Amino acid sequence: MSPRVSVGLPVYNGERFLEHALRSMQEQDLDDLEIVLSDNGSTDGTEDVGRAAAKADPRVRYLRSPVNRGGAWNYMAVARAARGELFTWMAADDVKAPRFLSSCVAALDDAGPGAVLACSRTSLIDREDVVFERLNDEHMGMDAAAPHERVRNLLRSQASHVLYGVMRRDVLRATRGLLPMVGDDMVLLTELLCRGRMVLVDDELFYQRRHREQLSHQGHKQVTWHAPAAHLRFAFPQTRLNLQLYRAVALAPLARAEKVRCWAQVGPSWVLPRWRGMARDVATALGVVHA
Repeated sequence: MSPRVSVGLPVYNGERFLEHALRSMQEQDLDDLEIVLSDNGSTDGTEDVGRAAAKADPRVRYLRSPVNRGGAWNYMAVARAARGELFTWMAADDVKAPRFLSSCVAALDDAGPGAVLACSRTSLIDREDVVFERLNDEHMGMDAAAPHERVRNLLRSQASHVLYGVMRRDVLRATRGLLPMVGDDMVLLTELLCRGRMVLVDDELFYQRRHREQLSHQGHKQVTWHAPAAHLRFAFPQTRLNLQLYRAVALAPLARAEKVRCWAQVGPSWVLPRWRGMARDVATALGVVHA
């Protein structure tokens, strides 16, 4: 019998925080879950942690790729392996409080099929689990009735952290999933919010870790985190992201008029404020600046 919730935990060389992240999922007060841990060719102690967890807890499935196939591939590997009606991603360095899953599941059940995603309020923690910032996420507006309002509010708030909420797996399967590119989280969230609204659990239950080794500190090299074989000079990361946001709307099952309203939000809410990123893409391709 399929579990109600599948937790997808993709990891690459995540030994430092992996046990803590796993434990926070194993200690959820919702029992009907599975944890799919996908090791993307780690060279540290990640494999030992993953195999030990799978041996000790039948809810944990450990999968391993012999080589690093990129972050986007690994995130989608756990999504493809999931069997639950609902799905959530769990980063190998984050922490979710014991009530996270049950609260998000209850919020989705109460909201009905018009809601595709639920997430709690979120705080940022450091390497020592100390909260250093509480995100101002109580009024993000991604519960708006109209898709174009949800898209506008997402792009203005840049609230990519809500992708770690609980989503309906059938809706996720209807999207392209995460693409091997910088900003894939914003593109996927745009696709999801064109299909339904997000509900917010008004409790602080998600703790997203910040540390120097993570993706957000890698600058232009984020490109190769998503796709190891990518050519940095000709990647055009910001330009590609802008185009994919427009395509996310194009692929959504919306009436033409509502698609136009959504497209109209992408330029002023996202593309124009990031014109320097597109200029850097061109300068990098021309060799004026180094990737």
